[in-house]
Amino acid sequence: MDWRAFYLKHKETLESHYPGLTKERFLREAEEIDDDGESFLKGVPFVYQLGYCEFAGFNFRITEDVLIPRPETEQLFELVSLEIKKHDSWKRIIDVGAGSGCLGLSLAKTFPYLQLSMSDISEEALLVAETNAYHLGVQTNILRSDLFQKITGLFDIIVSNPPYIPKSSKTVHPQTHEYEPHVALYVEDSEYEKFFTRLFSDVARHITADGMFFMEGHEEKLQDCLGWAKKCKLQDVQVLKDWAGVDRFLVAHAPKAPIG
Repeated sequence: MDWRAFYLKHKETLESHYPGLTKERFLREAEEIDDDGESFLKGVPFVYQLGYCEFAGFNFRITEDVLIPRPETEQLFELVSLEIKKHDSWKRIIDVGAGSGCLGLSLAKTFPYLQLSMSDISEEALLVAETNAYHLGVQTNILRSDLFQKITGLFDIIVSNPPYIPKSSKTVHPQTHEYEPHVALYVEDSEYEKFFTRLFSDVARHITADGMFFMEGHEEKLQDCLGWAKKCKLQDVQVLKDWAGVDRFLVAHAPKAPIG
């Protein structure tokens, strides 16, 4: 396949599917994927065609059953890592809504003394996470659970990249909407407060006294989430910005008193 000629012929279509695409990047991706070109013209994300991506310096198996890891989530990894280095006593960590497992597994690989659990509502996603755990050599407890529904015990670190895009949002890129799993992307507008209140209430019941909660969220909804988290007794709740200066993360500490 003459990929240079292919790119020039379909440049407009390719750039509409892959914002910011350059000829150099396309040639590099096309050479590795070795496709007949049809997937490119349909706009299938490069990562799904490759079947893997790098996150926090580690390679992860990625299928269409899980979200494609984003730079924002890698920033969340860095935020959590900084806090772990300050807390020698932290041992137990859970990644709620783990998807591919990129966040929790990267933390456990970086800090091998951590005891990792991962949960997700999607059985298919958990199979991907299990594969990634095996290839990274990380021991983990994997649970199929709707948020904390089937989770017991206390955790020093709770991390989550839950579905957080309001279903009515008009800003989602068509490629993301078409190819990535909706169960990991969207929350119904009418269920938004209920969903996150349930998450924060569960966090408050499952976090150790000196533990912390870290979450990625929607830029237009994180201030609402901050209020709901406070109502659920989480302490020192903050909204932090990503590298682009956009509200992206919620960080909180355990309640002042245990919640049964």
